Amino acid sequence: MKAQLKQLSAATILSMGVVLSAQAATINLTGVSYVTYGDGNSYSLPIAAFIYDQVNGGGVGPGNPFYVGSSPGQIQDLIVVATGASGNPVNRNFSAMDNAYPTPNSSSATFFSTGTTADPGTLASTTFPGFTGDQANTWDTTLGALKTFLGGDAPVFFFNNNQVNSGAATDQNLAVWAQITLTSSSGLLGTWDFTNTNKPYALVTAGGGGVFNGNPSAYTSSGAGPIAGTNTATDYVLSGGQICLDASYAPVSCTSASKVYGPFNHNLGANQAAYAVVFPELNAALNGLFALSDLGGYAMHVDFRMGCDPATATGNCTGRSLNNGYEQLFIGTAATTQQVPEPATLALMGLGLLGLGWSMRRRHAGSK
Repeated sequence: MKAQLKQLSAATILSMGVVLSAQAATINLTGVSYVTYGDGNSYSLPIAAFIYDQVNGGGVGPGNPFYVGSSPGQIQDLIVVATGASGNPVNRNFSAMDNAYPTPNSSSATFFSTGTTADPGTLASTTFPGFTGDQANTWDTTLGALKTFLGGDAPVFFFNNNQVNSGAATDQNLAVWAQITLTSSSGLLGTWDFTNTNKPYALVTAGGGGVFNGNPSAYTSSGAGPIAGTNTATDYVLSGGQICLDASYAPVSCTSASKVYGPFNHNLGANQAAYAVVFPELNAALNGLFALSDLGGYAMHVDFRMGCDPATATGNCTGRSLNNGYEQLFIGTAATTQQVPEPATLALMGLGLLGLGWSMRRRHAGSK
């Protein structure tokens, strides 16, 4: 743990309400604590909603600024990387950008990867280094198309966990890993991982690989795929687990004697986003590239995997496998200041989301 995480002040929460009353166009993560997994900083929606409700009231459902719906109608104007929903426009993206990959929409599959799923690509006329046309193992977008969508803001990756809610508590958990690369006509520009860094497959409150208010620059991707490993050492992050808080809103194990609030469930279903991840170093690289007058030949690629990787050691799939379907990964926008918060800032944890309202950017008419 790199910083002791305390309570977010009532003044800060109330100031959020002021921003919201002005109908902020993007999520604002400034000053909010996070958990770092490799290159990605994660924020928790359900805990953020709880804290906001404690100060302002109104409940934690629709109307709370930290409740983000993820039904097809609510995300159809965002960039959808992967979804179990069928039909347009939710699974269609901008021109010069892949359509959404189809994730399992039933319990028949235990693993999903952009590299083992039918490619939905529409980039046949676009050339990227190392291949011509669409890349089969990743979701791809030209940087020109991405820049148009972002409109000057930073990308934030949203994820909703949709495991079963019955049976053992571990059935709600899901293993997730992702790798993002930037390329140009000159070759590879950079690689960023969302990874458990070969640590125990567990929540951050139980010794998992996440670091509270960590420093993404302390991690450097090798460019390799994930270590599937075992439940004692893996690159796959545990998504969907339950987190508890003590009296000062610090995160603790739900079996801890100091537990006061919770458990906060992160297995919220297909229609409510529970998690978001921001990659500060990736965003810095994008900012530099977006300043170029010609983005031709520049692209971003997303390798996304979830469930029990076939390379996982036998007997180590407990709490990893897909068991329900309809998980989604989609991209929205965020105004962020990615600094380690002061000790007085509240920890909002998990593979999760926090924000101050968010934009529903219309897709280009006639795209794809």
